[in-house]
Amino acid sequence: MRTQHCAGRAAGRLRCREYSGNAALDFLARVWPGLAERDAAATVYQDPGWLLGWARHLPASCDPLIVAAMADQQPVAALALVRETDSTGRTRITPLSWPACEQVRPVGENEEAVSLLAQRLPSLADDVLVADLAADCLLAQQAYSRWGHPHTQTHYATVPLPVDLAGLSRSTRRDHTRRRRAVEALGDRVGYHRTRTAPELIAAYEVLEMLFRRRNAPRAPAAGTADLALPWRQVLEHCAPLAFIATLTLDARPVAAQLCLRHKDRVYSVITAMDPTQRDLAPGHALLLRLCQDVTGEGYTTLDLGRTTGEDGQRSYKAAYGAVWTTTHTYTTPLSGRPLAQQLAEAADLQAVGPR
Repeated sequence: MRTQHCAGRAAGRLRCREYSGNAALDFLARVWPGLAERDAAATVYQDPGWLLGWARHLPASCDPLIVAAMADQQPVAALALVRETDSTGRTRITPLSWPACEQVRPVGENEEAVSLLAQRLPSLADDVLVADLAADCLLAQQAYSRWGHPHTQTHYATVPLPVDLAGLSRSTRRDHTRRRRAVEALGDRVGYHRTRTAPELIAAYEVLEMLFRRRNAPRAPAAGTADLALPWRQVLEHCAPLAFIATLTLDARPVAAQLCLRHKDRVYSVITAMDPTQRDLAPGHALLLRLCQDVTGEGYTTLDLGRTTGEDGQRSYKAAYGAVWTTTHTYTTPLSGRPLAQQLAEAADLQAVGPR
């Protein structure tokens, strides 16, 4: 297994270095935390605990890969990736923790360093998919200048806390009032709980997984929903301090659950599941309102509702909480002499599958 490699190119005084396999794990454990701590734009998806959890549970065909921009042997920016090799020897690159992550960016928002990372990306594998780049990050700007328009753009929802219900449309306020009254009529039959410990988190994940599968069977999950085939439980065991699950119950029976991550003053909603037999209660809305009140009371100022598609009314559901809309961008680097149409078709396949 390759440990590290110095690129022959330099941008000014900077050089690129790659860390693969165990060396990448070591970088994430020892070097990455300092870079992330100094980067005010870093999100929970750049937290070393989150990334190490995914890096340690990759399939045998995959290696974690860190590409770092070095100045005088010191990393000033780095990007966390996965390199997968298929049975024919063909390689591909995707972001580490993708598609579970929703905000991909390097740590170290240094324009010269990020430019060097972008310059290096196309040579890393036969296929390179840089997915869910935060629209405001330097890497997204570099990708656009080098490779043109993104292959896909995805809506991303952020809700300022506390939720300003008075600022919503009259019809939306009526809907919230109707749902609130339905819940209030049930009195203490409705309960709310948020996990506080690692054992609670893992137990609640089993409940969330059950609700998710019940909600999505027998149909395939809607576009943009989580892939529970990924090793979520193992990763959560590793990064439990970053995560919690909020659960809504009716007569002590779970009817909705929401997995969230937290970082500084933000909460990130990652997976939501609900009992499809309780639609009259609107358990997803009831849980989200309680969650917003709960985390606002603890001083959080933003709730990221994240990646949003046109499926299952996702956009209107999030808009009902005053969501602010931005986008994330997915790029495929222009490699070899393959026609662009072929590259985009292959990229679509990669995006649908993600790291296996």
